[in-house]
Amino acid sequence: MHTLTCPCGAIEVTVRGVPVAQFYCHCDDCRKMTSGAYAAESVHAAAAVWTLQRNPRHYCGTCGGRLFIEIPRLTLRGVNAFLLPQDAFTPQFHVNCRFAVRPVNDELPHFARMPPQFGGSDEKVDW
Repeated sequence: MHTLTCPCGAIEVTVRGVPVAQFYCHCDDCRKMTSGAYAAESVHAAAAVWTLQRNPRHYCGTCGGRLFIEIPRLTLRGVNAFLLPQDAFTPQFHVNCRFAVRPVNDELPHFARMPPQFGGSDEKVDW
């Protein structure tokens, strides 16, 4: 179990259990929402992620910090992995690399879209 906070500490998010997957996403939407080259996601069953607010929030209303993204069709939530303790994030692959602004050279698989386990294909990019 991990208790995370947004950058200003106004919101706490509790994450329980083992993640379904951990990865970096390079899609246009993630890049726009994080103002970065990619987003780091730790994906969990939706029931394993909850906030101490009356209604779950995706962003902190005070500082605007990104907390998590809903993946309703799979009943999952992607937690902003940059909020996890460093030893709690072990990425397994990169996704949506067809949108990447720069090549990322590491030992992880680089899927062009989403991988098969999330309804995509096994197509990868070759930097």
